[in-house]
Amino acid sequence: MSVYNRSLILTLLAGTAFAQIQGAHAQESAPDVGALLQRLEQLEQRVQSLETENKDLKEQAEFTTERLENTENLAGKSVQFNLGPVFSDPLGNFTFKTRGVLEVENSVYSERAGGYDYNNGFGLRRARFGFEGTFYRDFGYRLETEFSGNQVNLYDAYITYTGVKPFTFTVGQHKAFFSLDQMTSLSALIFQERAMFTNAFGGGAAGRRIGVSASYAKGEWTAAVGFFGENEGIARSNASPDEGYGVHSRVTWEPINDAGRLVHLGASGFWRTNQRVGDTPNSFRISDRPNSRVDGGNIIDSGTVTGVEDVYYWGAEAAGIYGPLLIQGEYGKLYLNRTGVLPAIDYNGYYVFGAWTITGESPSYRNGVLDRIRPTRNFDIRDGGLGALQLGFRYDRLNASEAPGARAGNKAETFDTALNWWLNPNMRIAFNWVRFDGVNTPLDPIGTKTAGDSYTTRFHLDW
Repeated sequence: MSVYNRSLILTLLAGTAFAQIQGAHAQESAPDVGALLQRLEQLEQRVQSLETENKDLKEQAEFTTERLENTENLAGKSVQFNLGPVFSDPLGNFTFKTRGVLEVENSVYSERAGGYDYNNGFGLRRARFGFEGTFYRDFGYRLETEFSGNQVNLYDAYITYTGVKPFTFTVGQHKAFFSLDQMTSLSALIFQERAMFTNAFGGGAAGRRIGVSASYAKGEWTAAVGFFGENEGIARSNASPDEGYGVHSRVTWEPINDAGRLVHLGASGFWRTNQRVGDTPNSFRISDRPNSRVDGGNIIDSGTVTGVEDVYYWGAEAAGIYGPLLIQGEYGKLYLNRTGVLPAIDYNGYYVFGAWTITGESPSYRNGVLDRIRPTRNFDIRDGGLGALQLGFRYDRLNASEAPGARAGNKAETFDTALNWWLNPNMRIAFNWVRFDGVNTPLDPIGTKTAGDSYTTRFHLDW
């Protein structure tokens, strides 16, 4: 009730009292002034009570309206759609979403030396499907499988805890920490295949493995360490050797990371023991194809090295961004310590590449890894959106010349040209031209040198 209304009521009451006094004088009857004042006081108390009641009702109505609006907003967010549905309870304590990757490609090869008969054709590089989410707010999970090469494998299967910021604790099968190239997601890779040393060293001793880990990410620093066994897919039986295990770590520093400008530095390393190849204990093998996957021939293959006691790796990484330009490179060295009088062996590899986003978008890094390109205007034929175009050049080299036996002197190099058309952040069409050559590789059954070119077109979709 407003002050104006309250004053009006009091005025009317006073006027009524005054009229009664006048009437009493006119009738020559003595007025009871005390009773009238008491009546006025009671009426004023009643007005105050009504004002308080009116204020309480107004506040309750506002509170109810606000809760209704919040409930409607939360309910609206409980199911959202991007490329797949994202489910959430109204308070966001539980979430669930599907995830996946589909890559279809076609490769054509040409031989320049070596006599190897390459297989042209189409291939399903990978088809992944899984789901991820959170529960009780601070816990997360992911489960994902992959179909590739006519095989189905379990890829990610882990649980995370993020309740102690800025740390993340993970248990299950996930990436063992190793190499910027290895840790970068498929959705952000500029070239269709990772560098040869990344694939060869990672496949033999890193990649996805079962273990526990802790990672830190805050400001310009990231750091991670984990204890990992083997992949879920290895044989475990009475006839199998004991499982390998080891410690993996990686640290990165980004002293400059602004919009369109970046300086990234990092290092990684691991130690492993009890390595095996199939059912051969204390053994190790590295191999990789020449940055193309439709044909199955390896350009690097050390063969199975026996008598391996421990495996050590260290690597350094660096990257820089200036507007639409990106430069990135890594060097890594792998040591095999062998038992008894057997000589130690080391392999090394490196790559360096430059990329230019022709349409002007700037690449970005997040938590120590390269992030995907996000076109300024997604491809849309109706309004003229073109997406983003990116051109990249990479030199890639792997030296396994210390491999013993038939593969002694084995080394290879590739020159990769990539053209990526990002229709939107989740879809791209990529073309790669790879010019490769190698010495004493499995691809040269006739001579001592192999050389060739591959031309691969790939369609990529992830969600």
